[in-house]
Amino acid sequence: MDRAESLRQIISFGQYREEAFDSLFNNPTDPESESVIASVEMLHAVLQKFIQGTISTDDLEEWAMFVEFRDDIDHSSIEDYIYALSNPDLMGGVDKDKIIQMAKLLEHM
Repeated sequence: MDRAESLRQIISFGQYREEAFDSLFNNPTDPESESVIASVEMLHAVLQKFIQGTISTDDLEEWAMFVEFRDDIDHSSIEDYIYALSNPDLMGGVDKDKIIQMAKLLEHM
């Protein structure tokens, strides 16, 4: 699995997510490699996973921090959402109602 596919697996909570973490850990970052885009659609899908109970509040926060931290993930189209999710105390915490509202807002983008 190459670095870009590893990143896509991780940020989409893909089937091979654990293997993707191993791949990233074992392969150094190439500054010339392509960026992976974290899109509105991808964020919406992740929020749906939270709403459905597939992922936890901690998973969602860690996911947002991972996306925000990586220079090789372009999250410019969802930057405000990523910031809010990676800093839940600034939002007054994360709960299902807030994430449902966030998902509704994304549907109009």
